[in-house]
Amino acid sequence: MASAKADARLLSPAFVPSAIVIGAATLALSTWWLAADALRGKPSLAAGFGVVRSELWLADGWSELQTSPEAAEAAFTRALRLSPMDAGGWFGLASATGRFDWLNPTASKALKMSYYTGFNRGDLIAPRLILLAQVDTTRDVELVDLLQRQVRLVLTRAPELKGAIGQAYRVATDANRRIIEAELKDANQNIPE
Repeated sequence: MASAKADARLLSPAFVPSAIVIGAATLALSTWWLAADALRGKPSLAAGFGVVRSELWLADGWSELQTSPEAAEAAFTRALRLSPMDAGGWFGLASATGRFDWLNPTASKALKMSYYTGFNRGDLIAPRLILLAQVDTTRDVELVDLLQRQVRLVLTRAPELKGAIGQAYRVATDANRRIIEAELKDANQNIPE
């Protein structure tokens, strides 16, 4: 006991005020973090409140995609500034910017980045393949290669996603249908339903 009192006297006079300030800052940051989580039902508000959290900007982008592609593009861009290696963010940006014009270089670059940052990401394989099948790949050998590799990946490592190949085939451009057909032929498989 006596040594504890002696140790307490050795503490700097600034220790207690510093500990209070650090504790208050930690409490304020925790409250801010939890408040942004509580607002997840309103993605735009949550993203604005939790301004440095990329997952909130991604949720905002996905919520805006159907009604306002421009707002979705802005949200996905913001998310990617905070987390540039997020394949889902790149896929979202490709979806937002390529909705009406696949000649848009931003859309094809974003789609490529989605593959480069998360080629094997299971939750993106099917939707990305369907989106890629709709892209004009005739002028971009990288996109052709990505389409071929993605079809092969599904056939060899993710057979549970074969239905996505069928969906992609139904929405594909003529050139992409030929690519998908060639990959299926090489694997001795038919077009999945």
